[in-house]
Amino acid sequence: MEHIHEGQVIVITGAAQGIGLTIARYLSERGAIIVIADINEQAAKSAADNLPNQLGQAVVCDVTSQESTVNMISQVMEKFGRIDVLINNAGYFPVKLFSDMSYAEWNKVIDINLNGTFLVSKAVYPVLVKQKYGKIINMASVSGRVGGVGFTHYSASKAAVIGLTKALAKEAGSLGITVNAIAPGVIETETTKHVFPGFALKEYTKSVPLGRLGTEADLQGVVSFLCSSGSDYMTGQVLTVDGGYTMI
Repeated sequence: MEHIHEGQVIVITGAAQGIGLTIARYLSERGAIIVIADINEQAAKSAADNLPNQLGQAVVCDVTSQESTVNMISQVMEKFGRIDVLINNAGYFPVKLFSDMSYAEWNKVIDINLNGTFLVSKAVYPVLVKQKYGKIINMASVSGRVGGVGFTHYSASKAAVIGLTKALAKEAGSLGITVNAIAPGVIETETTKHVFPGFALKEYTKSVPLGRLGTEADLQGVVSFLCSSGSDYMTGQVLTVDGGYTMI
């Protein structure tokens, strides 16, 4: 297996489970030094200890806390001395009709998905500026482009992440920093199965040209590409991985 990420220090938020962990393992297999930044300390340590190349590091991080995000980046710098890539993966994915949604429920989604992306990016930014190099990869969603019933808060947060990605890319480009996003469609995870009834997922796949839900593995290659030197001349882009669901 080609170690295309050999020696890269890659911080992934919300990587103790799910998509984040799948990506962490994939990049680890290809030589990356992975930092599992997660609010769940025990799960983060377990994930880091079981990464393929045994180079993982777990750091507790609450992405909604400025103090926590700054502390996490400080710990990474003390340990490794640099950060090559930040992947803002931590997210919250509830379903609630707008008519039933409370302000507190709205705020929680915005706080984790949007403010969390801002705070972690803000914490790492001085490091990348000083290095004159670095990559920020934000996990958006097709819901940020097309919306969805029961997802006004989630869609709004992910649309904002797309806007943040594009605006920050313009500011950061001259400093040697690239900022891109990935917009997955519906990915078949345990959370997805819990959130959506089976009949709804079957109905959704009828609108997907490839005729199936996405898998966590479908995101691995795209993330790897954005982490690699192969994407050095790309910034402000949103790469959609949805089986053609939002095809224009």
